[in-house]
Amino acid sequence: MSATTWQPRDSASIVLHRALTPSTRNANGVLRYSGLFDIFPETYWARFTTLKSVILRCRLRAPAMLRLIRRQADGSGEEILASQAADSGGEIVLITPLTASTAADSYLLMEIVPVASQDDPLVSATWETAQPRERIPCVGVAITTFNREPFLIANLRRLRGRMAGGCIIVVNHGEPELKTRLHDSLPPDLPVRWIDQENSGGAGGFTRGMTEHHATGNVTHVLLTDDDIDLREDLVERATAILSYTRSNICLGGAMFDYYRRSCLFSAGDILLPGNFGIGHVVAPEGCDIATTPGVDFLARAHSPDFNGWWCFAFPIEALDRVGLPMPCFIRGDDVEYGYRLKRAGMPTLGWPGLAVWHMPFADKSVPWHMFYDRRNSLFANARHRRIGRLAAVNALAGGFIHHLLRYDYDRVRAMTLGIDAFNMGAEKMARWNQADHAALIAATSQMQGLEANAAAGPTLPRLTPKRLSGVARDLYMTWRIILDLVGIPIGNKTPRHLPPGEAWRPDFTLRPAVIVEYNREGRAVRTYRRNSAESRRAIARYIKAVTGMILRFHQPVPFAFPKSRCTSHLNADKDDY
Repeated sequence: MSATTWQPRDSASIVLHRALTPSTRNANGVLRYSGLFDIFPETYWARFTTLKSVILRCRLRAPAMLRLIRRQADGSGEEILASQAADSGGEIVLITPLTASTAADSYLLMEIVPVASQDDPLVSATWETAQPRERIPCVGVAITTFNREPFLIANLRRLRGRMAGGCIIVVNHGEPELKTRLHDSLPPDLPVRWIDQENSGGAGGFTRGMTEHHATGNVTHVLLTDDDIDLREDLVERATAILSYTRSNICLGGAMFDYYRRSCLFSAGDILLPGNFGIGHVVAPEGCDIATTPGVDFLARAHSPDFNGWWCFAFPIEALDRVGLPMPCFIRGDDVEYGYRLKRAGMPTLGWPGLAVWHMPFADKSVPWHMFYDRRNSLFANARHRRIGRLAAVNALAGGFIHHLLRYDYDRVRAMTLGIDAFNMGAEKMARWNQADHAALIAATSQMQGLEANAAAGPTLPRLTPKRLSGVARDLYMTWRIILDLVGIPIGNKTPRHLPPGEAWRPDFTLRPAVIVEYNREGRAVRTYRRNSAESRRAIARYIKAVTGMILRFHQPVPFAFPKSRCTSHLNADKDDY
């Protein structure tokens, strides 16, 4: 299967995406366009769409040679499919059939060899097709925001003129009258609808956006994005082009990159770990940096995630009719359960190379009360899908509980226990959860880690060198330590010690002072942990009671489609603006 030249310009050609940024220039002056957003992910197009061939069209300002190359995603080799010279610049067009859907993972890239100058001669490059679309999708964007106006303004500006016929719904959970406040900061022709409503968490906000798009009747797919991201200007255009050729049941996921380390991948989709509530990210074990060829190779391989985070996720609007609305869990876990539900219903997610956003790191936002939602929502999701049994659930929950109990993190321990209690109260209670409940939760789990007066001194405190136990010694010491905590025997230096900036306090360090202070990467004290034997005993008693109730209600009924009024948290005071 070889490539051929294709000269006539076809006005009906459909642009799939554009490439403009050379990744490298070798010693001979060859410009190589092999970055993640410039390649053509051949395997994805060959396996998951009806596309049979692709066109590479380049416009040059100076004489140059264009090469079309196929690279194996395992790094095993490359082949030049076609090349053509333009003696005086102008346009070069190459077309190649796609590899067989059963072939090894691969992607296409281009190289340009300048003839008379070392300057980059490229004016524009597009990957196109002359094959008619299977459908004409209309992608609506749904953004849930809570006082993230700078991010929101920047992203909405990027989408101006690039919505490919779709519209944007912004659900505002922050200060009301968002449309009025941003009026002068946004272009007037932006196709955006503004909705102010009571804070119902990301789950409630995204569900409102979904249902509003569904009500319009002209949207075929909904693209969900977080409010603390940077998105690419062509995100909707790329998604629309892909959905024009995929099967109608396909969902698309966008990779998440680190907001501060722009080429570092956090996840290109996620999988549910067997036998527990854990989640595994689609990322290379050694890490994935798309500034390197191995990083691009990794993302060009076909992966099979169970779901994709809602920082960038597109799904068919018909899913609302087929599988119902997302679980009304306020925050944390709505994307997990709904993505897995879609997959089980025959609507799998693909983490498509070239769809991506840059997101604020999760580690910088971790707080104790997150544990409430993680425990409650995981239990409800498991009650729906029955992935793991009672014993596995008890073991999984106990591991996290003991870990945080031994590090004196009583706020997280309390949040975990409250989450299990909330599961025991039933799904109807979850559906009624609101911002007042959320505020009470934060207050109840923010009591035990206040900074002490001398914590701010930081470097003047004795420093704890983090060395971890391992093997049998770790198991023995951990058991011994929890016994000592419960009995109340005062073991360990009572003088507060501090950890190196950015280091997290763990219960398996060789040294275990009674008080420890954590500092962030900037060297600012952020939390202190103090051993409290009485609180440890109370925590264990509460936990045993909660887990006993959980065992009894483990397979309680959880509806797959809650009434719309409860999911969207509409209020009489809600304001919808166009």
